[in-house]
Amino acid sequence: MREALFSVDDLSVSFGPNPGGARVVDGVSFSVDAGQTLGIVGESGCGKSVMAMSAIRLQATPPSHIESGRMRLDELDLMSLSRSALREVWGKRIGVVFQDPMTSLNPTFTIGDQLREAVSLHQRLTRSRQNELVLHMLNRVGVNAPERRLLQYPHELSGGLRQRVLIAMALICKPQLLIADEPTTALDVTLQAQILDLLRSLRDELGMAIVIITHDLGVVASFCDRVAVMYAGRIVESASVRTLYTAPKHPYTCGLFAAIPRLSTPRSDRLAVIDGRVPAAADRPKGCAFGPRCLRVSDRCKLSPPPLVSHGLDHQVACFHPVEQP
Repeated sequence: MREALFSVDDLSVSFGPNPGGARVVDGVSFSVDAGQTLGIVGESGCGKSVMAMSAIRLQATPPSHIESGRMRLDELDLMSLSRSALREVWGKRIGVVFQDPMTSLNPTFTIGDQLREAVSLHQRLTRSRQNELVLHMLNRVGVNAPERRLLQYPHELSGGLRQRVLIAMALICKPQLLIADEPTTALDVTLQAQILDLLRSLRDELGMAIVIITHDLGVVASFCDRVAVMYAGRIVESASVRTLYTAPKHPYTCGLFAAIPRLSTPRSDRLAVIDGRVPAAADRPKGCAFGPRCLRVSDRCKLSPPPLVSHGLDHQVACFHPVEQP
């Protein structure tokens, strides 16, 4: 059996001045193949971004500490690499699109300077060849008048253009893996569709794997092959998009789908809600973290967290009382 391009096994991350603090990510495992897109979904504060950045060892230490975990990119063991070796991997073999393009771009340097720096860190090219590569990538991601954009600063660009510049920067060295953290946040629906179409075409062209972090179930449905649902630092359900959207089994996943507005919902009716909130890392219950908000909770749920077990060929659920649907 062919191994996954990127795999994470039993990743746990804590926060604090020293190891052993509040556990933000707890025993997360997943994998993604070349040319495949995995969506990581969940409420704000569930640990999605920390998990993804820790999986490629980009999360700052301290305050974060990787308590356990094995992360591999193709033949590379990321946990065994030094920081200097990781800098050779970041940007060249792993591209990252951060959540906020305004804070991710340096306001004191032009767009051209920042893109050329991304190239020069990993490739020895002349200035003219760097400019050719930068202009080609800006054209590829749909930036109009790219020659003029090279001389502009981030604050002179719209939110959609800044996002495209970030994508160009992440992909300019043709990485094997792209981590996209909320790449469509704060964009209007037209720009969202354009960004997703762009990522899809580049994924197919380059054959890279994509891990996209989002709370937007519509983005996952239209863009991803597989999806993992996170809650309180754990993956509680994982399946192909078709399987999860037609037959969700975890009560939390069912609650997320029930909260989606529908055209058929009468205007006078309230949207379904999941009472309560995600527990803080330091205040999680002994058993199932979703238990205090779950209508199917039992005494068993309060004793220990349920393991992630298989329910069919491509469906895993961490629940002692999964929802059974025809």
